[in-house]
Formats: sequence, structure tokens, C-alpha cells
Amino acid sequence: MNDRANLSRRQWLWATVTGLLAASAARAGEPRREPTPLRITALRVTPIALPDPPILAASGCHGPYFLRNLVEIETDAKIIGIGETRGGERVAQALEKAREIIVGRNAFAHRGFFKELYDLNPACYAGIELACLDACGKATNRRIGELLGGPVRNEVEFAAYLFYRYAADHPKLLADRRLVDRRGKDKDALDDWGEVRTPEAMARMAARFQKQWGFRVFKLKAGVLPPNVELESMRAMESQFGGKFPLRIDPNARWLVETAVAAGKELRKVNLEYYEDPVRGQKAMAEVRRATMLPMSTNMCVTRFEHIKEAVQLEPIDVVLADNHYWGGLVGCQELGRICQTLGWRMSQHSNNHAGVTMAAMINVAAVCPQLTIASDTHYPWLPENADILQGGKLAIRNGRMQIPAGAGLGVSLDSDKVARAHETYRKCGMRERDDATTMRMVEPGWKSTPF
Repeated sequence: MNDRANLSRRQWLWATVTGLLAASAARAGEPRREPTPLRITALRVTPIALPDPPILAASGCHGPYFLRNLVEIETDAKIIGIGETRGGERVAQALEKAREIIVGRNAFAHRGFFKELYDLNPACYAGIELACLDACGKATNRRIGELLGGPVRNEVEFAAYLFYRYAADHPKLLADRRLVDRRGKDKDALDDWGEVRTPEAMARMAARFQKQWGFRVFKLKAGVLPPNVELESMRAMESQFGGKFPLRIDPNARWLVETAVAAGKELRKVNLEYYEDPVRGQKAMAEVRRATMLPMSTNMCVTRFEHIKEAVQLEPIDVVLADNHYWGGLVGCQELGRICQTLGWRMSQHSNNHAGVTMAAMINVAAVCPQLTIASDTHYPWLPENADILQGGKLAIRNGRMQIPAGAGLGVSLDSDKVARAHETYRKCGMRERDDATTMRMVEPGWKSTPF
């Protein structure tokens, strides 16, 4: 009886081992097959133009519209993923070239075509990565943050982004031949902010931003008026809030080193969170940082991973402004966060004009990057309330914070009618790349971005 039992066990073991060996041999003889659970079957690129108020920067005055490119990927599961990236023809052309690279590939394996798309244009990869992540989230009924390791925070703080500006119904701007909508004067104006070109008007704007959206951090886009006027604007906001809220200033590298150093001494008298890109280039930034001992931030001299080596040597900054359109998508921003942690840099987010898809992406970036602890910039309040392309209208800002959208993927959906109108505006207005100088010269002929 025992002999038969032992024999039975030996037979069972032998059968199991030989079966495993046979299966292994069969697999070894077959070509490796990559799973394709979410194969990309089509790519759709839609350039759009959305209304932009005449806000001012070192580059001039924003034109009547800002440009974005919408990205939609279709998959074999009939799931559509959406993305948004920088506007203009150059990015649109790169996206069109991307079609032959990504169609037939797995949306879950988007890092596999990172280099090909990034080499075309970093913004090209950013838009497609976002669409892939949105599709993957919808396929698995998970938010994007959960696909990227899980959010470390469920609400994200943003800063008020304050601009000097002309009134929306300035007669010379209403005569712009690129206008194709019905904006006009008074009640038909694009917005009711009026002209803001004095320290007193800037302080009133800041107070309204605080009351309307609850912002607790305030950034002045400088490099527009003479530096002494902009410093007075900072003092006016400091007085408006009684020093309670942190301030930032960003001259967009229009100041000379001596101007920036002198201004820095005055900025020590306000509640300054950081001094952003007052001068151009890492060497000049490092010089100002040493002379003023102020925390310096950038979205101009460290915007790619290859810039970091020089920054480690020169020490020009304390804060990096992440941007998924520059740094290699949402995953690239996560990688940047680890580097910031290693180098002792703090981290925030840069913003350019954008619609609600990018707004949702920015919320997700801040939610999944533990190192992103400083309030992010956003142009979103400057987008007129009825101008966004999302179903259900604009995402809410309350107490200076925004919640992660609750749905799968990005948690937002496109309104097809609004997208069609925005594309028609793009087609008719004739704007194909951003050109702030042209708009500025409509109001101030001969204007040049001469350094202060």
C-alpha cells in the first residue's frame, strides 16, 4: 500500500515537472507577443482659438485670441482619450506627424513612443500622453492620479495671476481685423476689469481676485511698466492685504542685472515668496540671487532636464516651475519632483493661457507630485465664463483651491459644439502663432521690448 502511494506521488511529480518543461519549451520557441489592451486606432487634432483679454507682459499685449491644440485618440475599445497642449501651427504639424508613430500602438505603453514624439516637439508628446492617460483611466475606471501612483492631496492651491492690462473695449483693440466675434463696448465688452496700469488699480484687482476666488497667493506679471511703478504696485498689494498674503513678481527677464539687484533690496520689505526670472540666463540669475539673497524661481532658464547640470553648478534658483508641456508630460513632472527633492529646490507650476482640459491636467500634476508644495500659477480666471470647451462649463476655484475632477481619466469631457465654435474662430481669425508685439503696437506704435 505504501509502495503504491509512493509510486503515485512520484508519477504525479514527474507529470507536473514534464508538463512545465514542455510549456516552457513551447513558449521559448514562440515570438514574444505584446498585449494590446487599448490599441490606438486614430488621432484627431483640432486647433482652437479662445478669447483672450488685452493683458500685458514683457512680450507686449495678448491678442484677441489665444491658441491651443486639442488631441483626441480613438482606441479599439471605442474609448476616446482627450488632451490639450500648446497652440500654433508648429505644434499642430508635429501632432499630425505623430499619427503614423502612435496609431496601432498601446495607449498603456505611451512611454514607449516618448522619445519619438518629444523629438518632434515636447508639447506634441505632452498632448498625446495626456490623451493616453485619459483613455487608460476611462478603460480602468480610474482617475489619472491613481494611474500615476495615487494622489498625495485631493485639492490643489493656485495663485492669483495678476496682469497690467488695457480695457477690453479699448477702441484701437476693437478695430483689430482678427476679431471674428461680437465683443464690443460697455456691456458687450469681453470683461469688466477695465484698464489696470497703476499701482492703485493693481491693488484693487488683487482685492477682487481674493474676494471672487479666495486666492491666498498673488503674483504680479511685471516687465511692463517702469520698475519703480511695479515696485509701488507690490507695496500697494502688501498694504491692501496687510502683509497677510505672500506675493510674487515676474518681470520675464526684461530687467537688467543692476535694476534687478536694486529692486530686490526693495522687495525685501514685502512678504515676498519668490522673485521670478527678473533677468535673462542662469549666470545673471545667479548674480542677482547672490546679491539679493532672495529666493529665485524660473520658468525661463531651467525648463528642460538638460538645463539642470548648469543650474547645479551656478546655483541661480530655489524654485522650479513645472510645466507638463515642457518637461515631458505628467510623468516628466513627477521625475522633476524627485530631482527637486534631491537638490533642495521647491516646486510650483507654470501657466500659459489654457482651457479646461489643461486645467484638469495641472490639478492632477500637483496632486501626484509630493514635492509640488507651492501654489501653482494659472491663467484660468482670465478665460471668460462661457468660453471654455468643457461640458458643464468651467471648473470651480474656491478658497484659492481646486478639487481633482471626480470622473475616470481626467474627469472632464469636451462639449463638441463649443469645440466646433472654437475651431471655427481659429479658422477665421487668421492667428497661427502667438505675437504679442503686434497687438501692443496697435495701441503704442513703435513699441519695443527694451530692457529696463
